[in-house]
Amino acid sequence: MTEIRFDRAPRFAELSEWLQQLAADYPELVTLEVLGRSHEGRELWIATVTNTATGPHDEKPAVWLDGNIHATETTASVALIHLLHRLCTGHGNDERVTRALDTRTFYIVPRVNPDGAELALGEVPFVVRSTVREWPRADQADGLIVSDIDHDGRILQMRVPDANGTWKASSADHRLLVPREPDEDGAGPYFRLFREGRVQNFDGVNVPVAPPIAGIDSNRNFPYDWERYPGNAPTGAGDHPMSEPEVRAVVDGVTARPNITAYFAYHTFSGVHLRPYGNKAQDAYPSVDLWTFQDLGERYTALTGYPSISILEDFRYDPKSTIGGSGSDWAYDQVGVISWTTEFWNPMKAAGIEDPHPIEWFRKHSIDDELKLLAWVDENVTDGFVDWYAYDHPELGTVELGGWNSSAVFRNPPPHLLEAEVAPHTELAIFQALTAPELRLRDTLVEAAGEGTWRVRVVVENAGWLPTNVTRLAVDRRSVLPVRAHLRLPDGAALVTGTERQDLGQLAGRALKTSGIGMFAFGSDDTSDRVDAEWIVRAAAGAECEVTIRHDRAGIVRTTVVLA
Repeated sequence: MTEIRFDRAPRFAELSEWLQQLAADYPELVTLEVLGRSHEGRELWIATVTNTATGPHDEKPAVWLDGNIHATETTASVALIHLLHRLCTGHGNDERVTRALDTRTFYIVPRVNPDGAELALGEVPFVVRSTVREWPRADQADGLIVSDIDHDGRILQMRVPDANGTWKASSADHRLLVPREPDEDGAGPYFRLFREGRVQNFDGVNVPVAPPIAGIDSNRNFPYDWERYPGNAPTGAGDHPMSEPEVRAVVDGVTARPNITAYFAYHTFSGVHLRPYGNKAQDAYPSVDLWTFQDLGERYTALTGYPSISILEDFRYDPKSTIGGSGSDWAYDQVGVISWTTEFWNPMKAAGIEDPHPIEWFRKHSIDDELKLLAWVDENVTDGFVDWYAYDHPELGTVELGGWNSSAVFRNPPPHLLEAEVAPHTELAIFQALTAPELRLRDTLVEAAGEGTWRVRVVVENAGWLPTNVTRLAVDRRSVLPVRAHLRLPDGAALVTGTERQDLGQLAGRALKTSGIGMFAFGSDDTSDRVDAEWIVRAAAGAECEVTIRHDRAGIVRTTVVLA
């Protein structure tokens, strides 16, 4: 049997083997399919996970989780395999897992970008943002091309002595570089700092940073607020929304599954849960949606320790810029489901640095913070910081390679911490699934109405925490259908009043009911979580009517009503 491990990121072949093994070992729980294919033709695997003995996957409320849309962010794939493994091994052995798979469905896409991840995980790594497709040009522009030039499996930094350089060695630790003071001049030594790489067509003077030949950022390619050139800066958003086959596969996959109630996109790094929007302030939400996101965010933080924050208000790379075209924004705004981006891993927090801002820390922090991080890396991350060593660069002459090994320190947790980092998020996914709306039969009522007719009432309720519509925005966007009841009459019977199909509206859940003033004796709970469908039927005594009540996001109730 294949050993599934959580102490490293698997290459594509091994990831595929793990998925196929779980599907073979747990056929009653896991169905493995190809959602689509990558730019280079690799399978985009989707695992559908539910207990098929209690009903088909598309008749249960569901959670969608995908990850590793960015090439180097392989922790996302490990987290999703961890979730899949936990669901398989926990069913029948763990009450919450069993209940989740008996009543809900999980759609898991462990690696949205297998092409880019293969480059990142290669013995000689090469880093692209997302897909490997050449964009926006087919030829490599001149300048610094980031790469592993000495083929040691690491992409480090290059420091070059330069009298006009920005950096100097720290007096606290000679390995660290710190900025020169604004008024500092003199002999130095000072350094200019580059990422490790070659300089194509070096003219002997200038070292521009070459734009990547594979410039797509697939998480800017979704069909929400898509722009190729906001302002003057290209974002890697592609030729048009869903121009990338990987993104098209995700969008088609979600929209083909109307039972989805929540969408999670797994990324690294920063150690935060991000709620939409990337381009709108929180007053753009319907109030009830904002309160629901905030309530869920508090629970996520309690489960994982990660802060739950707004993308626009707390996670902007530049206060003048916004983020568009992301998967989580699209899923909330256009599909109308609960939607979050999880950014795994924060090395600064691991090192004991207090409350590092996920973005601003990199722009400015104290030398004490960096020393603390360096001390932690020296103890926990092999080759996390590499002392500088001489290298004969083919264009720049003698340089020094070394410094922060960003892929080992920042992009993903070190292997021995990987499983502990992702495990709480598995429990979060199970929690989120169990908050989904769930239709349940409450009662059937039959009474004789005289002259061979019968009054039939079927009462259902939403036993979930979330309402059947999941978000208010889904109602506003008309992206969700109401609860619908359908009556099938026996032969010889006829309807006296009512229609065979009835639209019953949306049902409330328990969400937010405890945050009001009812508990202080100023109000009362209502029964907006239940509804009844009613018909008058003419039929012989003892006849049986079949009633089906369904909601795309809350499941289905079937019952046989005996007219007696």
